[in-house]
Amino acid sequence: MTNACGTCTACCRIFGIPELEKPPGKWCTHCEIGRGCQIYDSRPPICRGFKCLWLMSQEREDPRERMPVEMRPDKSKVVFHPSTNDNIMAATTMPGAPLAWRNHAAQLVIKRLVANGNSVAVGAPVSNRRVMVDKDGEHEVRMTDPDETGMQFMIPEEQQ
Repeated sequence: MTNACGTCTACCRIFGIPELEKPPGKWCTHCEIGRGCQIYDSRPPICRGFKCLWLMSQEREDPRERMPVEMRPDKSKVVFHPSTNDNIMAATTMPGAPLAWRNHAAQLVIKRLVANGNSVAVGAPVSNRRVMVDKDGEHEVRMTDPDETGMQFMIPEEQQ
């Protein structure tokens, strides 16, 4: 691995990768846990284009704008990442750690995102129920089943 992820390989577990027939929530067969991708130079475009919020923050010029190391997904057990809605950040919890988003550091990130006008959809990979945290507090939302690419979408309230 030749990027700033360090020993984090959390995204190699939580996301589905259709090109590799990898289901969400399972480790990628090309992942050397804690070391990185064994096919890094030839990994699929979906992997090449992905950056979690922690990794994006490490690119900030001002060090004060970078998320602390304890929020790196392998340490916090929460992968904060963009969703298909520009106003909603996803917070996907690692398998076996469904309440990791309740830890102090993750709560600070969620509160900051909400204070900046975003909502945060929290849940495990492929969960049909998520917790939406927004300016009105926390409420449960339902999600569609994953499509062939592993994507899920929020079911509008009137259809729930």
